[in-house]
Amino acid sequence: MVFQRILVAYDSSEPSRKALEHAISIAENNAATHLRVVHVFQFPQYFVGTAYATASAETNEELYEYAERIQQEAEQKTALLGERAEVALLQGPPGQSIVAEAEDHKCDLIIIGSRGLSGLKEFVLGSVSHHVVQHAKVPVLVMK
Repeated sequence: MVFQRILVAYDSSEPSRKALEHAISIAENNAATHLRVVHVFQFPQYFVGTAYATASAETNEELYEYAERIQQEAEQKTALLGERAEVALLQGPPGQSIVAEAEDHKCDLIIIGSRGLSGLKEFVLGSVSHHVVQHAKVPVLVMK
């Protein structure tokens, strides 16, 4: 099966680097393959009783700058594919955002790391990849 539109979830963690490398390899071997690399970040929210509060503006700014650095890293890694690769920065719940992005861009494969980073710290093992596998309407390749 030849995949033509691959969505890669990238957060700079080792599993996501492997996912991106694999996607690039697929694209290098098939001139019809296009990559859409996404980095999803989410501003922290803290729940206190029945209310929630957001992080400080400074914390949100640091998180956004970190997300931009990851986006630039992905752009550098995919530069050799030229117009066949694009990198997007998304804000929201990672699992839901990845599934929605794949649907919106009519991707026929999602490649994701088995676990990744959330902001500046490691996520609970596999929660995002598990969500994507359970909710995606296309095949999902999970890289370890």
